[in-house]
Amino acid sequence: MNARYFRRARACTIALSAVLTAGSASAQIKTSEQMDSQRAGHILIPTTAIWTQTARPNPGQPVSGTVETLQLTLDDAVRRAVENNPDLAIVRLGTQVEAAHVGETQSAFVPVFSTTVGRSSNVTPPSNFLLGDRSVNVSDLFSSTGVRQRLPWGAGTWSLSWESSRTTTSSPLRSFDPTLESGFQLAFSQPLLKDRKIDASRQQYIIARRTQESSELRFRESVVQTVAAVKQAYWTLKASMANVTVQQRSLELAQELVRQNKVRVDVGQAPPLDLVQAEAEVAQRRENLILASTAAEDAEDRLRRLIMNPADRSFWRMRVNPVEEPTGRSPLPDVDAAVAKALDQRYDVARARTEVDNASTNVEFFSNQKLPDVRLETSYRGSGLGGTQFVRTGAFPGVVTGRLNTGFGDVLGQVLRSDYPTWSFGLTVSYPLGRSYEEVGLVRAGIERQQAAHRIGSLQLQVAETIRQAARQVRSTAEREDAARAGATLAEQRFDAEQRRYEVGLSTSFLVTQAQRDLVQAQVNLLQARLDHQSSLVNFEALQLAPPLTGGETVGLRGANIVFLPAAAPRGLFRQGAGVGF
Repeated sequence: MNARYFRRARACTIALSAVLTAGSASAQIKTSEQMDSQRAGHILIPTTAIWTQTARPNPGQPVSGTVETLQLTLDDAVRRAVENNPDLAIVRLGTQVEAAHVGETQSAFVPVFSTTVGRSSNVTPPSNFLLGDRSVNVSDLFSSTGVRQRLPWGAGTWSLSWESSRTTTSSPLRSFDPTLESGFQLAFSQPLLKDRKIDASRQQYIIARRTQESSELRFRESVVQTVAAVKQAYWTLKASMANVTVQQRSLELAQELVRQNKVRVDVGQAPPLDLVQAEAEVAQRRENLILASTAAEDAEDRLRRLIMNPADRSFWRMRVNPVEEPTGRSPLPDVDAAVAKALDQRYDVARARTEVDNASTNVEFFSNQKLPDVRLETSYRGSGLGGTQFVRTGAFPGVVTGRLNTGFGDVLGQVLRSDYPTWSFGLTVSYPLGRSYEEVGLVRAGIERQQAAHRIGSLQLQVAETIRQAARQVRSTAEREDAARAGATLAEQRFDAEQRRYEVGLSTSFLVTQAQRDLVQAQVNLLQARLDHQSSLVNFEALQLAPPLTGGETVGLRGANIVFLPAAAPRGLFRQGAGVGF
């Protein structure tokens, strides 16, 4: 084989490996799962992917026919992940669940309408000497309609109700038969100390609203983490494909050396051992190619898993070709500015601040609940009475000598004119004697607030440390890439020189094989350094907005617990046993 062929093969190998500035290539390339702590920070504007029919085979395998290939850009991969990733969809739906929780808490302030319509009959045995041995039958047709509401401010409650009834009886002692009754009541209850500034319903609403905000922050955080995973998987796939090309070219070089050694052995210019050694090298490099091809297929599936629609099963059979080219070398990051940005904008820090606010709300709530329960109670009732009234003369019980009919309209007039008013106004006071539940709850809420505050401090220290480590990774991987590039250049020069020496008989097959190995390893090291550098950039960008996902962690959110709190119906304040009502 002439030197021109080797130079052309080497140039092709270097050109293919240079496609990926973030590539990694060894027979076992690092995968995105091994770097799952690296995440990206922004959703890019997606472009349209190109669908074509191509005869691209599986890496390292012969062409068996045409397969559909998706020419995938990085922007399109990110767009597909945001639209299709089921884990991200779970968190997106979680924000809707928390919005529903806020609506549940607001239902505590919705007016409640109630109505009752009924009929009853009551037959009582003779128990009054005035009635003798006669039983009394009372039939009642009645209705009641009302509205009550808890006010969203001040924790006051009001109620308005209207009642009416028609009663018939067999008792000779009643003055009306049938009896028509009607009336309305307006009542209001206002706490003056406990529950006035904050009560259980408002506490739930405040915390549910903050939890909704926290769920939105968690969704943004999950988007950042998902986008980072997609970017990492994208560059890993590109690196794996470049590694397959490197291993394929390495195998071709070893096969060409076998061909040359066979010619030399046949003409007696080289011992048979050189041919055996070259054939063993071919077998080893074929194994490396198989490993690299398997790693590339695994990387392709990991990218599919992140971006595909679960309902589209045909996507598993489609080839994915990452066509995006990485940008050039970026300047080293400003560590102090990145730390300041992360402390101000990181979503997990913002969620931790929300937890402190919730703890402060609990402290305020339990502090208020320790106060005496002093309530202002007031009510007003208007009543009316009518029906068929018996006119009696003579001694008790008298003789019915006539009837006076009072219609329902007259009864309503009595109600509206306030002919029979009933009102009440007063205070109720209650206070527990001894250590109450609220006092213990206040102690617990205060401790939880301190814990939440210390948690923010610990999280800020962790954020600063993580950002500084990520910045050092960017710097060190950039230096590693420069060193690996220099090593690849020297390895290429050594192989070129060793090949020329071999062609003129000044070198051996063993030395040429070793030079080939060194060149392949140098190219693999360069690919790995480029992938590590690109991954460090992705990681550094993501960490300024969101923490990495640790192994086995899933994106989720713990929602608020909502308890239904129906509004009480104030009925006014009356002395127990006093004759009020209708």
